[in-house]
Amino acid sequence: MTRPGRVATTVRNRMIFRWLGALALGAFCATTRAQVPAVLNYQGRVLVGGAAFTGIGQLKFALVSGDGSQTYWRNSPDLNSDGQPDTSVAANFSGGLFSVGLGDTNAAGMGVLPPGVFTNPAVWLRIWFNDGSHGVQQLAPDQPLVSAGYALMAGNVADGAITAAKLSTNAATGLTAALSAQVSVLAAQVGVLSNLANTLSNQYSQTIAAGVTAASADPQDAGLAAKGFQLISTIPAPAWVTSSAPGGPSPRSGQAGIWTGQALLVWGGALGSGGDGASGGSYDPVQDQWQWLTTIGAPAARSQHTAVWSGQEMLVWGGFGSGGFLNTGGRFNPSNQLWSLVNPTNAPAGRAGHVAVWTGGRMLVWGGRNFLGLLGDGGLYDPAADQWTGLPSTGAPSPRSGAAAVWTGGHLVLWGGENEQGALNTGGQLVFSTNGQPAAWQALNSSNAPSGRTGHTAVWTGQKLLVWGGQAGGEFLGDGAAYDPLADAWSAITLTNAPGPRAAHSAVWTGREMLIFGGETAAGTVNDGAAYDPAADQWRALSGGGGPQARSGATAVWSGTEFICFGGLDNGAPLAALQRLNPQPAWYLYRKP
Repeated sequence: MTRPGRVATTVRNRMIFRWLGALALGAFCATTRAQVPAVLNYQGRVLVGGAAFTGIGQLKFALVSGDGSQTYWRNSPDLNSDGQPDTSVAANFSGGLFSVGLGDTNAAGMGVLPPGVFTNPAVWLRIWFNDGSHGVQQLAPDQPLVSAGYALMAGNVADGAITAAKLSTNAATGLTAALSAQVSVLAAQVGVLSNLANTLSNQYSQTIAAGVTAASADPQDAGLAAKGFQLISTIPAPAWVTSSAPGGPSPRSGQAGIWTGQALLVWGGALGSGGDGASGGSYDPVQDQWQWLTTIGAPAARSQHTAVWSGQEMLVWGGFGSGGFLNTGGRFNPSNQLWSLVNPTNAPAGRAGHVAVWTGGRMLVWGGRNFLGLLGDGGLYDPAADQWTGLPSTGAPSPRSGAAAVWTGGHLVLWGGENEQGALNTGGQLVFSTNGQPAAWQALNSSNAPSGRTGHTAVWTGQKLLVWGGQAGGEFLGDGAAYDPLADAWSAITLTNAPGPRAAHSAVWTGREMLIFGGETAAGTVNDGAAYDPAADQWRALSGGGGPQARSGATAVWSGTEFICFGGLDNGAPLAALQRLNPQPAWYLYRKP
């Protein structure tokens, strides 16, 4: 029987090997041959108090020796030397089941899995789990990795190592002849199948039976129309949902917020009643409930600050308050509802208009402005050690405020913003070493980059930085571009069906699309938006049903299924309304008469 407060685990071990594409190859080229980085798909089952856990859980992983005395790999560094990775990986649990890709750097907190790990004679997987209520616990026992993981080492076999001595006499000749005969047979069969497929395709397009129904996301599908289909019905896109839950934060702007994996946390901002706030709330979209964040131990009231999520805590820092520009901050842990202050020793100078990202182990802040002017420096804050360290200055982008930035899993990439002369179309990426230390700045290629701007947005797709909108010289912009940091190259985003020009809008990445909503335009604050699919280079309009609130400067997050936004301004008036949207498109049904 499982004791109350303990986490029991039943692990079903399935190791499925798959290769990643060439985009992830670079880090290994210097040490291996004919090899690409790999991802090991791991599936398990966790019981909490005897019940299958459902929700968002935090996991940590390590590959260790059979007796646990040696650690070959962790999903993130162990900078505090407590024996476990410093950063967790969030995973969705359903009925106790979860699935993660060990080494999949597209997942926040997951480090590269070097194939060299499997030069060791035996490798076991160690897992730590946190359900958000009972703290981090090590699951037992460790799980042995079977042959699938060791298949990664096949790439280490030197060219020419398999010689004729390993084969029986005339084996190669016989195999070659047999393969040649099979290739000829298969080629003939492929030709027959290809002709049959063409015949069936022609027959289908010419003889579709009456009454056949087809669905399309296009209200004027030319392909179906050419086959004689007629539009018969529409399944509308889901409408916006306005929360009616009581107890939410008061109207505000300049607030900061993050998504924890289960809830939206909002804190601070300029209040509609006047002054800056030291208050906030936690919103659970599943229950449609607000919960106030305690003010005990909270940092000083402020607005125009930043917030990042560490996997366990919301870290807020900087901004502007009654004491001017602030270089202080706080850490809120939703599991115990407690605040603790960020150590200000060696922190960067106070500022607003800066960027902040979570690197997987530390909060990185850079740029902005204060009473002394524009800033081109920053710092790294390690919450485990409660310490600040500096960033390299050589090759850093020019001082600026209002830039947009993303963390790629190994680099900080920032672009745009403004200085005293106006909007900028330059940027840089700060490269980190394999041990998680900032190594060097590299300027972004400016060829084909968008025009200079501020008030724009940026999202990271896992492969590219998508920049869109903003303003420059009082003109609102309605264009954007995609930046590939591996190729150091920009490519334009189509303008067909794109949303109108705007700045101070919201943008989130869903895993497939960039959602743009709201913002300020020449005509005022707007309540429309669009979804951009970079794979197809296509825009589509977001639903306007349900009465979305016009707003700019909102806090916006992606929950995994919904776009959630809170606060901001509507033509200068602070807002408190929280709204959610399932961004699924409308479907159009066609039938062959």
